[in-house]
Amino acid sequence: MANALRPNLTLSDERERDVDPDVDLVRVNRILKLADGPIVCTFSACLPDTDTRVFKVEGPGELKPVPGLKDIDKLWPAGGRLMVMADGAIDLVDLDGDRSRLLDLPDGIGSIDVSWNDGIRIGAIQEGERREGPGLFPAVRESDSLQSYSPQTGWVQVAEIPSGCWGLSLSGDGSRCAWVEPVNIVPEEAMRGEFRVCDFGTGEVSNLTEGAGQARSILMAKDGSGLVYRANFQSKKPITTHTDLWWHPWGSETPKRLTTGGRCIDHFDWLDDRTIWVSFIHGVSRVTETIDLDGNANTIGIPATSDIATNGDGFICEAGDADRLPFLSFKDQVVKIPQPDDFEDLQIRVVDWNASDGLPIKGVIYEAKDTRDGAPLLVKAHGGPAGDVEANRGVAVRHRALIRAGYRVFEPAFRGSIGFGDDFLGANIGCQGVKDLDDIVTGVDKLVEDGLADSDRVGIFGGSYGGYMTFRAVAVTDRFKTGVALYGFIDNRWMTLETGDFTYEDEYIAPVTWPMKQDAVKSDVFSHLQEINCPLLMLHGDQDPICTLSQSKIVYRALAHRGIETGLVVYPGEGHGFRKPEHRRDCARRTLAWFEEFLPV
Repeated sequence: MANALRPNLTLSDERERDVDPDVDLVRVNRILKLADGPIVCTFSACLPDTDTRVFKVEGPGELKPVPGLKDIDKLWPAGGRLMVMADGAIDLVDLDGDRSRLLDLPDGIGSIDVSWNDGIRIGAIQEGERREGPGLFPAVRESDSLQSYSPQTGWVQVAEIPSGCWGLSLSGDGSRCAWVEPVNIVPEEAMRGEFRVCDFGTGEVSNLTEGAGQARSILMAKDGSGLVYRANFQSKKPITTHTDLWWHPWGSETPKRLTTGGRCIDHFDWLDDRTIWVSFIHGVSRVTETIDLDGNANTIGIPATSDIATNGDGFICEAGDADRLPFLSFKDQVVKIPQPDDFEDLQIRVVDWNASDGLPIKGVIYEAKDTRDGAPLLVKAHGGPAGDVEANRGVAVRHRALIRAGYRVFEPAFRGSIGFGDDFLGANIGCQGVKDLDDIVTGVDKLVEDGLADSDRVGIFGGSYGGYMTFRAVAVTDRFKTGVALYGFIDNRWMTLETGDFTYEDEYIAPVTWPMKQDAVKSDVFSHLQEINCPLLMLHGDQDPICTLSQSKIVYRALAHRGIETGLVVYPGEGHGFRKPEHRRDCARRTLAWFEEFLPV
């Protein structure tokens, strides 16, 4: 039995610390400006020697803790105080940590937004009653309840809306809200949806859009005068067309496009009543701009990786780049974020090369300062395939267990990645597992040529599309000595029919037709399972609705039947990706142990 498959696998104390999610990079989660001027910053974990994740920013390097706020789900400004949601309730908290209960939330509350207008105001979506017993397949779309709350009215059911709606956003006075209504009841690669709005005064639900295509998020203006949303209004290519930001005045039929197309929007929010900020991934770099509602844009010069706030004479946000770990940028001054470990040994570099057909490709190398030339190379294939690769030093921390064990990690931004324009985003249509795989292989060749890698000591890993790419790479090439596939897939048509998401195959492979044509199967791995001859580990959640567990089971049984070293670890209750800290730790532990055994340093 491979060491990575032992039930009670343990590593050395040093390696156990590297796979511990509690010793991860502390990041900024939220930055809020309160009504009377203070800026409040929320971190992903408690800072050292404190019992809180929430701090008042008093000046460069001056973070005053707001005591007792360790376990929180969400928070919102309430004048000069905070409203904090935790354990099914919302409390009012002042900046000294004194708190009082505002209300207990009813059961079944999903998407929620809260504002303060002489008291708490809430808009929320509550799960409706569900049918019990035998049901039809596919499931019939149920109904949920759109709810409002104020101290004067209590909870009011405003309207019934289709189940699955999410991303609710509330105006500052609590009178209007908006949300995303998905087109399909199953998860889609295309994320098709429409934006809906409701005036709580009348109870009328209106269709803000028809044909929004990929619908990612929506934000109400604080004064309720309109909305900013992210969509691409594409019916033919909703996956491989970058989204834009649109300003849609309340009551208007025509939105105004604020961004210029072909750009990867990472995050956006309101800066003031007439201005939003937006961070883009441009190639493998980050650019942040402010954009007013007339579409006038200005680059702010800070690669913001969090919310942005301003008190009139500068911006406050988390930032980071290829040279610096994430830090707090306070009016152009750098404030180091206290961390549970010293990550200064980790670094990155950007590499450029041309694929076999001449297409320019970029990638990022993650390594330690003392990683030697020719160290074993692990290719990290990203998901999507419409995923991004960012030259941010903080990303190296995610791979610290592998890096500190002596490996060099390489993440190519192969064709189909976002951030390089629409043509590049759609450049793997009809050639998945062929041309994008060539981008990876030629990238490895570049590192070998530069003396950074040994062609005989290369492995590959990745999740989702990265899991597929791992399967494909070890099946149709002999360049990889071993692989670890996380929640991947091997058969596009099988995935289409099992999950009910036709958008992936329709856009990337070919429109679904019967009988099946060669185009429908040429990118698959199923017919190549007999060609996998290297050790292969699979890690998968048993509730994955996107890349179903059946895909990894098939690979495991095929390889085991052929006598190939293989293993499958199934994580109970996990969907597409692993959320529980104990499962994330186990995944990192087994991945490292697998590579140490089959591609030793």
